[in-house]
Amino acid sequence: MSDKYDISKYKGVTVALNAAYDQDGNVNADAAAQLCNRYADIGVNGVYVCGSTGEGFLMSLEERKQLTEAVVQAVGSRMSIIVHVGAAASHEAAHLAGHAEQCGAHAISAVPSVYYRLSEASIEKHWDTIMEAADLPFFIYNIPQLTGYDLSMTLFERMMSKERVRGIKNSSESTYQIQQFRAAAGDDFMVFNGPDEQYLAGRLMGANGGIGGTYGCMPELFVELERLIQAGDLEAAGLWQKRINEIIRRLISFPSLYGACKTIIRKRFVDIGNPRLPFLPVADNDAAINELGNLINRYVEEIRNDSFGGNHR
Repeated sequence: MSDKYDISKYKGVTVALNAAYDQDGNVNADAAAQLCNRYADIGVNGVYVCGSTGEGFLMSLEERKQLTEAVVQAVGSRMSIIVHVGAAASHEAAHLAGHAEQCGAHAISAVPSVYYRLSEASIEKHWDTIMEAADLPFFIYNIPQLTGYDLSMTLFERMMSKERVRGIKNSSESTYQIQQFRAAAGDDFMVFNGPDEQYLAGRLMGANGGIGGTYGCMPELFVELERLIQAGDLEAAGLWQKRINEIIRRLISFPSLYGACKTIIRKRFVDIGNPRLPFLPVADNDAAINELGNLINRYVEEIRNDSFGGNHR
């Protein structure tokens, strides 16, 4: 198997990148580039572009291509770049896959076709059509709570026999499913943990990395959590997961998780605008969001001060 399909570059922390817009609601390529460079400086391994957190289904094909190009040009040599190309129509998803390869992305990923309740034969054909359009590693994206389809082991086993299928992002709420995917696929296959609140559990059950939407507003905490897992310090890792989960509990209390995350990103890193409707924004002067941002900053300062004996930059 060629180096192109080597999974080692995808292990660790991959931020599900929030879409970046300007004040007029247009894609802001410069802000996306700045944010990705900040993540690279922190030690994030990669970015997942135009997925659920990235509002991919709220953007036009041209906007998705514009954002992909901006990210590849900005950090293509510094981070792994996985582009979510999922779309309702197979030909549109295939078009995005071809574009991702053309502009230099490292891998592609897709959910099943959305809205319609499709047979497994249709889902497999949809993914095959995407893979035929680009000679890139393909990562299945299993997120049944949004698509209405939970990947069966039968289809998973058929998919993993295909050369370009190199992993799965599993966002179902069961670490048992992660363990089952790992057992079926073996070690030379990338399993991404999806639910941010179970990063540690997912890693212990067989995931060798994670892709998450809340990573973007607190990347340092997930980088530290991954470092502790790799160091075998599970007691400290458990503490950081609990701290992360308290932050997530507060984030989901807002009318819009994406709005809350974007406001914190704006205050901590770069102004990437507000989410598109129907997702609601969270005001900069919201007392609860400011309190949460301060808590994240305090935890980041602890990491920088090596509170747990680490060597984080």
